[in-house]
Amino acid sequence: MIKIESQNIKLRSLEPDDLTYFMRVENDSTLWNVCDTRVPFSRHTLQRILDASVADIYAEKQLRLVVCTGDDDHAVGFVDLYDFSPLHRRCGVGVIIYPATEREKGYAKEALRLAIKYAVEAYDLHQVWADVAVDNISSLKLFESLGMKISHVKKDWIKDKKGYKDVCVFHIFDSDIDW
Repeated sequence: MIKIESQNIKLRSLEPDDLTYFMRVENDSTLWNVCDTRVPFSRHTLQRILDASVADIYAEKQLRLVVCTGDDDHAVGFVDLYDFSPLHRRCGVGVIIYPATEREKGYAKEALRLAIKYAVEAYDLHQVWADVAVDNISSLKLFESLGMKISHVKKDWIKDKKGYKDVCVFHIFDSDIDW
């Protein structure tokens, strides 16, 4: 099991006991704007995903880690490493802190810092990137606070009820990580 810790949080692999939390996050339609999900997942489907989950980024090209607080292993979110390319030494990163009452406590920043540092060191990455919608002000500030820079903007990238919106692509290089 992968476990990465700081003073306030830890990141760990998905466990069978995470099913109920996993269902709450994946089936919250207010979060679907950042992915292609438009239909709720059944308990059975998510159980199969959990059962098939392998903490091997080389096999899956992605890795989901649970963000936990304190010694009680209380889940407050997920951090995902995705689109992993060992050849080009890069991957994407995303974070969700859930429920909303757990936000604004520094968990996302600490989780991203731990995950990015882990990914760069464990997988010899050169670059980590993230997509952030231009209207997601708190996430824009979050990624900027980590020293990530906007490399470009994807125009009309995400469709929502109001139309299309742009997405900023952030990146950080291994040589820029000094935390």
